[in-house]
Amino acid sequence: MPSFKSVFAAAALLAAANAKTVKITAKDNGFDPDSITADKGDVLEFHFEGSKHSVVAGDYHHPCAPLEFLSGFFSGFVDGSGGKVFRVEVNNTNPIVFYSSQGNECASGMVGIINPGGNKTLEDYKSRASKLSKGVSPGNATFGGELADKGSSGDSDSKSGDKDGKDDKKGGKDDKKNSAGVLQTSTMALAGVVGAALYML
Repeated sequence: MPSFKSVFAAAALLAAANAKTVKITAKDNGFDPDSITADKGDVLEFHFEGSKHSVVAGDYHHPCAPLEFLSGFFSGFVDGSGGKVFRVEVNNTNPIVFYSSQGNECASGMVGIINPGGNKTLEDYKSRASKLSKGVSPGNATFGGELADKGSSGDSDSKSGDKDGKDDKKGGKDDKKNSAGVLQTSTMALAGVVGAALYML
Protein backbone atom coordinates (compact mmCIF):
# COMPACT_ATOMS: atom_id res chain seq x y z
CA MET A 1 0.00 0.00 0.00
CA PRO A 2 1.44 3.40 -0.95
CA SER A 3 2.40 5.72 1.87
CA PHE A 4 0.72 9.07 2.42
CA LYS A 5 3.99 10.72 1.41
CA SER A 6 3.99 8.87 -1.93
CA VAL A 7 0.36 9.73 -2.67
CA PHE A 8 0.89 13.40 -1.77
CA ALA A 9 4.03 13.67 -3.92
CA ALA A 10 2.27 12.02 -6.87
CA ALA A 11 -0.71 14.39 -6.54
CA ALA A 12 1.58 17.43 -6.38
CA LEU A 13 3.50 16.25 -9.43
CA LEU A 14 0.27 15.65 -11.35
CA ALA A 15 -1.00 19.15 -10.52
CA ALA A 16 2.27 20.71 -11.70
CA ALA A 17 2.21 18.65 -14.90
CA ASN A 18 -1.36 19.75 -15.73
CA ALA A 19 -0.56 23.48 -15.39
CA LYS A 20 -0.20 25.30 -18.69
CA THR A 21 1.60 28.44 -19.71
CA VAL A 22 -0.59 31.03 -21.43
CA LYS A 23 1.34 33.44 -23.66
CA ILE A 24 -0.04 37.00 -23.83
CA THR A 25 1.70 39.59 -25.99
CA ALA A 26 1.64 43.32 -25.21
CA LYS A 27 2.06 45.09 -28.56
CA ASP A 28 0.93 48.23 -30.32
CA ASN A 29 -2.18 49.29 -28.34
CA GLY A 30 -3.45 45.92 -27.21
CA PHE A 31 -2.89 42.52 -25.63
CA ASP A 32 -3.06 39.38 -27.75
CA PRO A 33 -5.13 37.59 -26.65
CA ASP A 34 -7.10 40.07 -24.55
CA SER A 35 -9.54 37.53 -23.09
CA ILE A 36 -8.04 34.47 -21.42
CA THR A 37 -9.46 31.43 -19.67
CA ALA A 38 -6.99 30.02 -17.15
CA ASP A 39 -7.14 27.38 -14.44
CA LYS A 40 -5.67 27.51 -10.96
CA GLY A 41 -1.95 26.79 -11.25
CA ASP A 42 -1.63 28.03 -14.84
CA VAL A 43 1.11 30.57 -15.56
CA LEU A 44 0.35 33.76 -17.47
CA GLU A 45 3.44 34.78 -19.43
CA PHE A 46 3.36 38.33 -20.75
CA HIS A 47 5.67 39.11 -23.70
CA PHE A 48 6.43 42.70 -24.72
CA GLU A 49 6.89 44.02 -28.27
CA GLY A 50 7.62 47.51 -29.58
CA SER A 51 7.75 50.50 -27.26
CA LYS A 52 7.44 50.37 -23.48
CA HIS A 53 4.32 48.75 -22.06
CA SER A 54 3.27 47.50 -18.64
CA VAL A 55 0.76 45.03 -17.27
CA VAL A 56 -1.20 45.89 -14.12
CA ALA A 57 -3.88 43.87 -12.30
CA GLY A 58 -6.79 46.29 -12.33
CA ASP A 59 -9.86 47.01 -10.26
CA TYR A 60 -12.86 46.00 -12.39
CA HIS A 61 -15.09 48.70 -10.87
CA HIS A 62 -12.51 51.47 -11.49
CA PRO A 63 -11.06 51.07 -15.00
CA CYS A 64 -7.37 51.82 -15.52
CA ALA A 65 -6.76 51.82 -11.76
CA PRO A 66 -4.75 49.16 -9.91
CA LEU A 67 -5.93 46.99 -7.08
CA GLU A 68 -4.99 48.03 -3.55
CA PHE A 69 -1.33 48.96 -3.05
CA LEU A 70 0.98 45.97 -3.52
CA SER A 71 -1.88 43.59 -4.23
CA GLY A 72 -2.36 42.14 -7.68
CA PHE A 73 0.62 42.37 -9.98
CA PHE A 74 2.65 44.95 -11.90
CA SER A 75 5.35 44.25 -14.47
CA GLY A 76 6.97 47.65 -14.32
CA PHE A 77 7.58 49.43 -17.63
CA VAL A 78 9.11 46.95 -20.05
CA ASP A 79 10.67 47.85 -23.41
CA GLY A 80 9.88 45.36 -26.15
CA SER A 81 13.52 45.26 -27.23
CA GLY A 82 14.65 44.29 -23.72
CA GLY A 83 14.01 40.57 -24.12
CA LYS A 84 11.95 40.25 -20.92
CA VAL A 85 8.80 38.32 -20.00
CA PHE A 86 6.58 38.77 -16.95
CA ARG A 87 5.06 35.67 -15.33
CA VAL A 88 2.30 35.27 -12.76
CA GLU A 89 0.65 32.11 -11.50
CA VAL A 90 -3.14 31.96 -11.39
CA ASN A 91 -4.33 31.18 -7.86
CA ASN A 92 -8.09 30.94 -8.55
CA THR A 93 -10.56 31.26 -11.41
CA ASN A 94 -12.17 34.57 -10.43
CA PRO A 95 -12.31 37.27 -13.14
CA ILE A 96 -9.22 39.52 -13.13
CA VAL A 97 -8.78 42.54 -15.41
CA PHE A 98 -5.40 43.88 -16.47
CA TYR A 99 -4.22 46.92 -18.40
CA SER A 100 -1.15 48.85 -19.51
CA SER A 101 -0.47 51.94 -17.41
CA GLN A 102 1.94 53.40 -19.99
CA GLY A 103 0.64 56.83 -21.09
CA ASN A 104 -2.89 56.61 -22.50
CA GLU A 105 -2.69 52.93 -23.54
CA CYS A 106 -5.41 51.80 -21.11
CA ALA A 107 -7.87 54.46 -22.30
CA SER A 108 -6.97 53.54 -25.89
CA GLY A 109 -8.07 49.96 -25.29
CA MET A 110 -4.93 48.18 -24.06
CA VAL A 111 -6.84 46.09 -21.51
CA GLY A 112 -7.59 42.43 -20.98
CA ILE A 113 -9.43 40.02 -18.72
CA ILE A 114 -8.69 36.62 -17.24
CA ASN A 115 -11.70 34.33 -16.74
CA PRO A 116 -14.48 36.73 -17.75
CA GLY A 117 -17.85 35.80 -16.37
CA GLY A 118 -21.22 36.98 -15.14
CA ASN A 119 -21.38 40.75 -15.37
CA LYS A 120 -17.58 41.14 -15.60
CA THR A 121 -16.84 41.37 -19.31
CA LEU A 122 -14.01 42.75 -21.40
CA GLU A 123 -16.40 44.87 -23.48
CA ASP A 124 -17.84 46.63 -20.41
CA TYR A 125 -14.40 47.28 -18.89
CA LYS A 126 -12.97 48.52 -22.21
CA SER A 127 -15.96 50.83 -22.79
CA ARG A 128 -15.61 52.45 -19.37
CA ALA A 129 -11.81 52.73 -19.77
CA SER A 130 -12.22 54.58 -23.07
CA LYS A 131 -13.81 57.52 -21.21
CA LEU A 132 -10.59 58.17 -19.26
CA SER A 133 -7.49 60.06 -20.33
CA LYS A 134 -4.86 57.60 -19.05
CA GLY A 135 -4.19 54.69 -16.69
CA VAL A 136 -2.82 54.83 -13.16
CA SER A 137 0.52 53.20 -12.46
CA PRO A 138 1.05 51.54 -9.05
CA GLY A 139 4.67 52.75 -9.06
CA ASN A 140 7.87 51.71 -10.78
CA ALA A 141 8.80 48.50 -8.93
CA THR A 142 7.70 45.11 -10.21
CA PHE A 143 5.57 43.02 -7.83
CA GLY A 144 3.21 40.04 -7.76
CA GLY A 145 5.05 38.19 -10.52
CA GLU A 146 8.44 37.46 -11.98
CA LEU A 147 10.22 39.58 -14.56
CA ALA A 148 12.65 37.24 -16.31
CA ASP A 149 14.78 37.03 -19.42
CA LYS A 150 12.93 35.69 -22.45
CA GLY A 151 14.16 32.19 -23.13
CA SER A 152 14.86 31.52 -19.45
CA SER A 153 13.46 28.37 -17.92
CA GLY A 154 9.68 28.43 -18.14
CA ASP A 155 9.48 30.63 -21.24
CA SER A 156 6.88 29.14 -23.56
CA ASP A 157 9.33 29.57 -26.46
CA SER A 158 12.18 27.71 -24.71
CA LYS A 159 13.53 24.55 -26.30
CA SER A 160 13.36 22.46 -23.13
CA GLY A 161 9.63 22.96 -22.61
CA ASP A 162 10.36 23.09 -18.87
CA LYS A 163 7.52 24.87 -17.10
CA ASP A 164 9.13 25.75 -13.78
CA GLY A 165 9.30 29.38 -14.96
CA LYS A 166 12.11 30.48 -12.72
CA ASP A 167 15.33 32.31 -12.74
CA ASP A 168 16.94 34.13 -9.84
CA LYS A 169 15.31 37.48 -10.61
CA LYS A 170 12.49 38.33 -8.22
CA GLY A 171 9.90 40.98 -8.82
CA GLY A 172 8.70 42.48 -5.62
CA LYS A 173 9.32 42.83 -1.94
CA ASP A 174 7.85 39.74 -0.35
CA ASP A 175 6.44 37.65 -3.21
CA LYS A 176 3.22 37.12 -1.21
CA LYS A 177 -0.20 35.92 -2.30
CA ASN A 178 -2.31 38.86 -3.33
CA SER A 179 -5.97 39.73 -3.70
CA ALA A 180 -5.90 39.52 -7.49
CA GLY A 181 -5.81 35.76 -7.12
CA VAL A 182 -2.32 35.35 -8.47
CA LEU A 183 0.89 34.26 -6.85
CA GLN A 184 4.44 34.61 -7.98
CA THR A 185 5.58 31.29 -9.33
CA SER A 186 7.72 29.76 -6.63
CA THR A 187 10.99 28.05 -7.55
CA MET A 188 11.13 26.33 -4.18
CA ALA A 189 7.61 24.88 -4.50
CA LEU A 190 8.33 23.40 -7.89
CA ALA A 191 11.73 22.14 -6.76
CA GLY A 192 9.98 20.48 -3.81
CA VAL A 193 7.53 18.73 -6.14
CA VAL A 194 10.35 17.44 -8.33
CA GLY A 195 12.37 16.44 -5.28
CA ALA A 196 9.42 14.55 -3.80
CA ALA A 197 8.90 12.73 -7.08
CA LEU A 198 12.56 11.76 -7.26
CA TYR A 199 12.46 10.63 -3.63
CA MET A 200 9.67 8.18 -4.54
CA LEU A 201 11.88 6.53 -7.19
